[in-house]
Amino acid sequence: MKALYQKIRALNGKNYGLYKSLAERSWDFGDFVLEFIHVQGDPFAPPSRVVVRVNLSTLGYAAEWSSSFERRLALSDFLYRKLGRLVQERYSGKDAAIVFETTGPEMLVRNSLWVDNGELRACLQVRLPGEGRKIQAETASEILTMVLPDLVSAGLYCDKADAQALQEHYRVLAERSAILAELDGRGLCAFVPDGAVLPRASGLSEKPLEGAVPFTAPEEMAVTFDVCGKQIRGMGIPKGVTVITGGAFHGKSTLLQALTRAVYPHIPGDGREGIVVDESALRVGVEDGRSVRGTDLSMFVRDLPGGVSTKEFTTLSASGSTSEASNLLEAMEAGAKTFLIDEDSSAVNFLIRDVRVRKLLGDDREPLIPLTDRIREITAKGYSFILVAGACGDYLDLADNIVVMANYKAECAKSGGEEAGRTVANLPPFVAPVSRAFAPYMQPLQHAVRPLSGVERQVKVKLSGDSLLQIGFLVSDTSRLDTLVDKQQRFGAGFVLLNLLQTAASNADSMGNDSVSDAASKLCENIRNVGFRNLPQGMSREMSLPRVVDIACVAFRLRGNR
Repeated sequence: MKALYQKIRALNGKNYGLYKSLAERSWDFGDFVLEFIHVQGDPFAPPSRVVVRVNLSTLGYAAEWSSSFERRLALSDFLYRKLGRLVQERYSGKDAAIVFETTGPEMLVRNSLWVDNGELRACLQVRLPGEGRKIQAETASEILTMVLPDLVSAGLYCDKADAQALQEHYRVLAERSAILAELDGRGLCAFVPDGAVLPRASGLSEKPLEGAVPFTAPEEMAVTFDVCGKQIRGMGIPKGVTVITGGAFHGKSTLLQALTRAVYPHIPGDGREGIVVDESALRVGVEDGRSVRGTDLSMFVRDLPGGVSTKEFTTLSASGSTSEASNLLEAMEAGAKTFLIDEDSSAVNFLIRDVRVRKLLGDDREPLIPLTDRIREITAKGYSFILVAGACGDYLDLADNIVVMANYKAECAKSGGEEAGRTVANLPPFVAPVSRAFAPYMQPLQHAVRPLSGVERQVKVKLSGDSLLQIGFLVSDTSRLDTLVDKQQRFGAGFVLLNLLQTAASNADSMGNDSVSDAASKLCENIRNVGFRNLPQGMSREMSLPRVVDIACVAFRLRGNR
């Protein structure tokens, strides 16, 4: 710390650009080490980024907190939120000297704070002060040698008062992992515990709604898990086809949304922390105007008028039905086994075909094959559907289980299945899509993976608005990928794909015949173990790790914007 203080004082009044010399070495503070990973170019540029590295033993945490992924995730997420609250309390506002961004209730692998191999790394943004183009050494030294160490001490060190809350963080993860491990063996794809609070305070809030009706499992679908020394009762959703129905505003979509977000563990007190769903589950819906490249749609779209084949369908702007067909088939290709569908966000002609329309047109003049004609055949191959249907009554006859939501209470109606064995004339058997190899699929896009201008040295990953992801000159619209929960995850997907694209460009042989999902899975597993430190530009901004299936779906939406 003394060396950093002296270095800053020696820069007083000098050109602002000399702040960059702080990144030339690490600064030892005794208990922790401080490194500059990005230094802003002027006082009005985005803040500088620093990383604090400290051993868990120095912070007072037992070695067991680094012994498993669940424990590392619990400790990392707990301290991430504790440090975030502390920074918000002390340094809020547009021009705050120190910034530490926190997001929603999901527990994720984040580069903002992560624990691995007995070491904690926390990244913070620091606004280095300047007067015009001159360094203000007195203020800078106060921020870096007094304020920052105080935050580390108050926000990261083990506090006995926090012990119970930290254990609760871990308990939630341990119970979720134990139930998840039993789902498949019990023939289930999801579980909603009694007492869960599903409604949110508002459409713009992730906080639970005060006074909401707690969830109670209907007796017909109730299951009990004996995990972590306790019994947990709730509604088990079997594999196959489950329809959620009921009147408007009675909680159908609320239940589906809770299941969608439950692909990630949630913090204690969120109300949804006990919900468990197949981790590959993906929400599928309409996506007018999305880019599709080389996807085999023939299982849902016959040859188009003029004899145009749909086996390698490509378009820069898909229609509603073709976009939803693409989303479902690409989700299968990416490894998803459970699909969440809401009729309100789906193309009607993808979900159903009216009997009278079918009789009038026949199959010869309608290339679209509705999901009703395929769903039982698809589930026979090991896939599952959880579908909200308040108006599409055809699915009631196709369902294995029907959940009726009435005043936010779940009831079990008589199972459908009467048409489980029906066949449709002239319909070829359903064949699951074959995974495309990453390197040849991405090769046509390689020319667009380059810096945005001649003066830039690195390929940038940016977001336009909240959801249009840009990687060099490639763009991917992620607005309808509901399991990318925030900007940090979108940036995470962007940087993972940038790494994979550059690897494929420099050495395609190293990927062999890896599919898009295989390539993403290997890199994600490495990040789960050591964080983002081995990822190029991996600490350049806040990001969190998406699931492999989401990264693959982002890749399928990539297109050049030049």
